[in-house]
Amino acid sequence: MQGETRTSEFPVTQVIRYNGFTPTEPVAEHPSGLWLQISGCFFGLAIAFSSGWVSAQDKVQEQEGEQRTALRPALPLYFSTSLDAPTALTKVPLSDEIARIAKGTDPNNKQQLVSLQKQQTEVAKRAPLVTVNLQHGNTQGSGVIVSGDGYILTAAHVAGRPNQRIHVVLHDGTRVEGKSLGLNRNEDAGLVKIVHPVRSPDNPWPHASLGSSTDLQPGSWVMAVGHPGGWQEDRPAVVRIGRLLRNIDSTLITDCALIGGDSGGPLFDLEGKLIGIHSRIGVEVDENMHVPLDVFYKSHERLIRSEAWGSLPGFRPYIGVEGASVEDSGGRCVIERVTPKGPADRAGIEPGDIIVRFDGQKITVFKELKDSVDAMVPGDSVEVELERNSRRMIVRIMIGSLNP
Repeated sequence: MQGETRTSEFPVTQVIRYNGFTPTEPVAEHPSGLWLQISGCFFGLAIAFSSGWVSAQDKVQEQEGEQRTALRPALPLYFSTSLDAPTALTKVPLSDEIARIAKGTDPNNKQQLVSLQKQQTEVAKRAPLVTVNLQHGNTQGSGVIVSGDGYILTAAHVAGRPNQRIHVVLHDGTRVEGKSLGLNRNEDAGLVKIVHPVRSPDNPWPHASLGSSTDLQPGSWVMAVGHPGGWQEDRPAVVRIGRLLRNIDSTLITDCALIGGDSGGPLFDLEGKLIGIHSRIGVEVDENMHVPLDVFYKSHERLIRSEAWGSLPGFRPYIGVEGASVEDSGGRCVIERVTPKGPADRAGIEPGDIIVRFDGQKITVFKELKDSVDAMVPGDSVEVELERNSRRMIVRIMIGSLNP
């Protein structure tokens, strides 16, 4: 993003760059070692904190704020935590001046610009502390801890399938064990929970302050956090600042540039409240799509029950096979038909093959194979173990996309 100029309908009047660049106005550099680039027409922030420079709970004041009520009549708690929970780390109260700017106006003088930078810096200190890297198989993505007992919101395509083991990498590099729970694939919303070690209420996991995506207005200042390119030991979660461009249907669209590895990471408002989860990248660099947090609220109970439903927006994963009926297969996953020139055909799978394992998961009936494929993302490369003429063999298949 260095030196790049991007257009936006929400212009900023001044350009400030750090990391060796001279600012157009003398704004003091923050002593934390972060670097800030405000490029072209929006604030673009990439932050590289020195590893371990602040701990999860170090000098972060726990904030207790006013409870939101818009979605609360049916569910007093979301993912075992309340909105504005006093143990949440990321909320930074807004002054009256910054509250007006947060809704989408531009700073119109140096003092407002400095105040906006300070607000962004405070949220940027806290947001990486609750952002995690999620790993399973060949898949990496991001997530955000939202409760003291370890619930993590992520994208459905990052979580994969319910009840599989997830390696969770915390902000300081500590690795803990997690498990995927429910998936709302229609809107790319997924849930994971840390299962080991278990923390008590007296020693909660650091977690984000929950907000709401209902009343967000175009132009609102937002902050995207994640692990672009996957986990890197010498680089913590990266923070980018931009604007909300559109709030439509079940999607938030921002100009916070995302790349692979960011999926599932958190989108915060200027107050440090979680408002969305990164989903996918649009055609243009300023079309980055996020799942609104209210989608998770509405799917709350089904996600916790480890239900999975729907298909990911814009595509359906497929491999191009049909299976024999349970009666005809003898309780095994027998391939009856293979689509010519489809992914399975290109991988060398033939009618009569018996699928034994798919992406490391044991397969006993065709429905299990179907469910496993549904949990994939087009483009994934998956190892398939099969039996042919009483001989075991392994092939690799590239998951295809079947447009709805």
